[in-house]
Amino acid sequence: MPTTAEAIGTITVTARLPFGTRKQLQALTPFFASERARAKTLAMASTAGLDRREAAARRSLWNREKQHLRRVGRLTDSIGALVTGAVTQEVIVRGWSRTWPGIPHQAHGRWPGSPEGVWPEPLTVDLPADLVQTVRAACWHTCRTEIGLLYAWRERHPDARPRCPTRPGCDAAALTEYQELAAQIITPGEVWRAAVARGIRDASPREENDHSRS
Repeated sequence: MPTTAEAIGTITVTARLPFGTRKQLQALTPFFASERARAKTLAMASTAGLDRREAAARRSLWNREKQHLRRVGRLTDSIGALVTGAVTQEVIVRGWSRTWPGIPHQAHGRWPGSPEGVWPEPLTVDLPADLVQTVRAACWHTCRTEIGLLYAWRERHPDARPRCPTRPGCDAAALTEYQELAAQIITPGEVWRAAVARGIRDASPREENDHSRS
């Protein structure tokens, strides 16, 4: 997948999710176990008949192949695999699978327009670094006009607290302007939530019906 730069390894992200999501993920535990069992039956997983060196090389290749299968959604043997495959799909369906310019330093902190305290259940997962960079860059550059307008709004209202609607520190018209701008910004958190929901939706039917992938 195209990325903003060469990226190796993983990046830890925390998705803020609606109440009840973790229970849905926990309910998929038997499915994850069946996927792990299925993976052991695939031809590349076997080291039978190989000497020690050949077996080590096969295991290394198999580990890389498992990473690929998880990314393309053909092996969902853990919550991390579920999120990885679903984020990949989110990038594809949003038309973001291309090379993006770099992003400014502030894009690595709290995202402009992010809501405060709305999503009560955190989920921390390690995702491929290039995938995380693609999502962050796509969110930033897709919404850079609105982000710029939101920063300008903050300069005009330096003491405002728009995430505290009962005490916003600005008048109603200014608060409405902020909310309208924030609603137009796609945050990485929004993508993580959409991916988790997609992953749960896609995995649940397969728990009963689809164990035939190879």
